[in-house]
Amino acid sequence: MSDPSHTRPSLLRSAGVVGLMTLLSRLSGLAQTFFLSHFLGAGAAADAYAVAFRLPALLRRFTAEGTMTAAFLPTLAEAEAAEGEAAVRAVAARFLGTLLAVLLVGVVLVMAFMTPLAHLLTLGRPSAQGTLTAFLGRVMFPYLALVSVTAGFAGLLNLRHRFALAASVSIFWNLAFIGFGWGTLHVLQRRGPVPMETVAFVCALAVLVGGVVQLLVLVPAVRREGFGLAFGLHLRDPWVARTLRRMGPGLLAAGIYPINALISLTLASELPTGAQMVLYNSGMMGEMVMGLFAMSLATAGLPTLSRQAEARDWPAMNRSLAQAVSASLLLVLPASVGLAVLSRPICALLFRTGAYSPAASDWTAITLVFQCVGLAFVAAQRLGNQALYALKDYRGPAAIAGLTMVLNVGLSLALLKPLGTGGLALANGLASLAGVLGLVLRLRPRLPGFRLGPMASAALRALGACLLMGLVAWAGAQALALDRPYAFARQLLALRLLPLVVLCAGFYAAAAAGFGHPEARALIGKARQKLGRG
Repeated sequence: MSDPSHTRPSLLRSAGVVGLMTLLSRLSGLAQTFFLSHFLGAGAAADAYAVAFRLPALLRRFTAEGTMTAAFLPTLAEAEAAEGEAAVRAVAARFLGTLLAVLLVGVVLVMAFMTPLAHLLTLGRPSAQGTLTAFLGRVMFPYLALVSVTAGFAGLLNLRHRFALAASVSIFWNLAFIGFGWGTLHVLQRRGPVPMETVAFVCALAVLVGGVVQLLVLVPAVRREGFGLAFGLHLRDPWVARTLRRMGPGLLAAGIYPINALISLTLASELPTGAQMVLYNSGMMGEMVMGLFAMSLATAGLPTLSRQAEARDWPAMNRSLAQAVSASLLLVLPASVGLAVLSRPICALLFRTGAYSPAASDWTAITLVFQCVGLAFVAAQRLGNQALYALKDYRGPAAIAGLTMVLNVGLSLALLKPLGTGGLALANGLASLAGVLGLVLRLRPRLPGFRLGPMASAALRALGACLLMGLVAWAGAQALALDRPYAFARQLLALRLLPLVVLCAGFYAAAAAGFGHPEARALIGKARQKLGRG
C-alpha cells in the first residue's frame, strides 16, 4: 500500500510544476494568437488556415498527448514491474520507432487525399477556399509526426517525474512560430503589401518550424535519461503490440473534444466568412483554461494513477482521482465564469488588432460565452478518462465518446441557425456533460470504493464561490466602463481589466475557502505558511 500522506502533496506538487510551465506556455500562446489575429484577421484566408491547422491538431490527440500517452505510460509501468528498468528503455525505443514509421506512412496518405478532404470540410464556401485549405493542409500535416514523437519523449520525462521541461515544449513552439512568422513577413512587407493567402502560407510554414524546435529541445534530456528511438516496425514485441491494442479503442475517447471542434468548424462553413476563425479563437481560449488546469492535473496524475491501479491500491487511487477532479474544478469553474462575464473586454484586449476588426472581436466574445458553459464538463471528462485508462479500460471511454459525438452533431445542427457559432460551442459543452454522466456510470463498478459525493460536494462549494465572484466581476466591469472596451486604447484597457481580474481571483479564493472547499483551504494554508516563514 502507498502511504496516503505522500499521495496528496506529490500529486499537487507535480501538477503545480506542470501548471506553472503550462501557464507560461499559454501566455506565449496568447502572443501567438495575437500574431495570427494581427496578420490574418478573420477573413477567408484565416478560415482556411483554421480548418487546415485543425487536421493535424485533431490527429495529434490520437497519436500524441491523448491516446498514446494514456496507453504508453501504463504499459511502461507494467514492463518495469515485470522485467525491470532495461525493459522500459527497450520498449520505449521500439514503440516510438514503430509509431514514427506508421505516422510517416499516414502523413503521406493523408496529404495525397488532402484536396477532397479539404473541400468536404469547407462545403458551402467558394471552391477557392477549399483549394487554399488543401494547400495549407499539405504544408502543415507533417507537423503530426513531429509533435507525436515530441509527446512520446515528454511522456518518458513525465515517467521520470521531470515534468517542467516536458510541459514547456509549447513555449518553444509558440516562440519559434512567432519568430519565424514575424521575420519572414517583415522581409516580404519590404517589397509591398502581402496578400492574405501568402500570410497564411507563412503561418503554415511556421507551424513546421515550431514542431522541429520543440522536438530538438527535448532530445538532450531524453538521451540523458537513457531513452532513444529505434525506427522501424516492431510489431512482434509483445509490449509494443499491447500498447497499440490499448490505443485502438481509446482513439475516439482521447480525441473527442478536437473531433467535436472539427465538426463545429465544418458546420461553420454554413455561416458567414470569418466564422471558422472566430470558433478557432474562442476554442483556443477554452483550451487555454483546459491546458492550464485540467490537463496539468491529468498529465501529472496519470503516472500516479497507473501505479496505484497496478498495485491495486484502491483507497489511494480514489483519493488521487477525487483530489484531481476537485482541484481541477476549483480552477476551471472560476476561469469559465470570469471569461464569460468579461468576454468582451478580454477579446478586445487580445484580438482587436491589425486585420482583426472590432466586429470580429465582439463575435468572438459572444461565442466565448457559450464556449465557457461546457469547460468544466470537458475537464471532468478528461480526468475520468485518465482513471479508466489507468484501470486499463479503453473500450468504455471509446463507446462513451462515440455517443458524445453523435449527440454533439445533433445539438450542433439544432443550435446552428438560432445561435450561430455560439450554438456550435454550446453543443460541444452539453455533449461533454453527457460524457461525464457516462464516465461516472462506467467508473462505479470498476473502481472499488468510488464515491461521487466528495467530488460533487467540492464542485458545489466552488460553484457557489464562482457565482459570487461573477457578481463582483460584473459590478467591476460596469464601474470601470469595460462594457465599452473600444472607448480605450489597449494599454488603458489593460490597466482597467487586469487589476479587476486579480481582485476577482483573490475574492474567489477567499470565498471558496469560506465555503469549506478542501483544496482551497489547503492552498491558502500553504500560502500563509510560506508568508510566515518569509
